[in-house]
Amino acid sequence: MADPTVTEVAATLRRFWWLPVLRGIVLLILGLFMLFRPFDTLTAIVWLVGLFTILDGVLSIISAFVDRDSSVAWRIVGGVIAIAIGVVLLVWPEPTVAIVFYMFAFWVILLGVIGIIASIVTHHRDDPTWFFPLILGLISLLIGILLVMNPQTSVHVVMLVVGFFSIVSGIVLLVGGFAARSFAGHLEADSKIVEV
Repeated sequence: MADPTVTEVAATLRRFWWLPVLRGIVLLILGLFMLFRPFDTLTAIVWLVGLFTILDGVLSIISAFVDRDSSVAWRIVGGVIAIAIGVVLLVWPEPTVAIVFYMFAFWVILLGVIGIIASIVTHHRDDPTWFFPLILGLISLLIGILLVMNPQTSVHVVMLVVGFFSIVSGIVLLVGGFAARSFAGHLEADSKIVEV
């Protein structure tokens, strides 16, 4: 008699093997766009985030009217703010990307400064690990300054790295999905042999 757990696992794998394959295909397409059209892809991503934010705001307002409780006003305010942010993302995608990029670059610079200050403080306490925050701080400071000095190149490099990551992730998901389907076939075959 076949083990019911093995049969359930095989049935589940048979039912859902295509989900990682689909995700893998989407990641492969996204990765290729990031490699060959990085700035257009970034603008498209900002648009998608803008559309999602508007939809989220509308749903928040609808849910506030459907499920009336003490937080109705806050959900309406949150929905209106989300819609406003979404409209800004749709109307001005390039400036939005630039603002977020510079905020990130200055955050990296700030981390560098904090790391250097932390290394000075730990050095004064005779902590033997004072050089770790110093190295991290100097690297962060250098990366932040490079980001600010070459924003176009920096965005391009980031999009290329994310594109390569998307392609590798897509390949892994494709292989994993087909491997799950194959494994389900092996489990079913093995369970039939056990039955005989």
